[in-house]
Amino acid sequence: MKTIHRNHSLSEKFTSEILARKDFSAPNLVLPEMKKALYPESEIFASLNHWEETDRFLLKNLIIESVRKMETADGFITDQVFQDHHHHLDLRFISELSKVIGDRHFIVGPEFSKVPPFLQSRLLDELIYHDISGVMYDVRGIDMDDFNALQPLAKLKIHAKKRIVITPVVKDEAQMKRLIGSIPFEVVSIHGE
Repeated sequence: MKTIHRNHSLSEKFTSEILARKDFSAPNLVLPEMKKALYPESEIFASLNHWEETDRFLLKNLIIESVRKMETADGFITDQVFQDHHHHLDLRFISELSKVIGDRHFIVGPEFSKVPPFLQSRLLDELIYHDISGVMYDVRGIDMDDFNALQPLAKLKIHAKKRIVITPVVKDEAQMKRLIGSIPFEVVSIHGE
């Protein structure tokens, strides 16, 4: 199993990490290049969320330019691909962003867990069609003993099969161990509080 750690520090080293601030917003744009120079063997993902920008046109351009500035990142994560309060995807933007990202990983962030459960499978199929590498699913606030709360994640994992990677986001290693004791995953992201 692969563990990805959220980090925004140059001095900390992980085998695989997501460069993002605690609110999962974009890191300092020089951080991915500096991390890659210091730790060339590390797998570096960078968040593209710019929560402060409210104008959708400017936000899209900001995200695309962020990808262009972070050339050394192995992949990118963004939550800002949704419309209508997580009911629809901005497929035109996803397609454009996918072209800019190219052969690197393109992952939809943990906001995917806010998609109503009855829409998750349909939206996942749309993401697969647009060659998205993975989807993150936030379980930090879920009791690992509450099967009903974990059921949407389990159904999504079954629906995804091997077509796309579902990555649960946990708060710590203890929660990760409890989760994978119930539902096995190949990749888990430790985000912290």
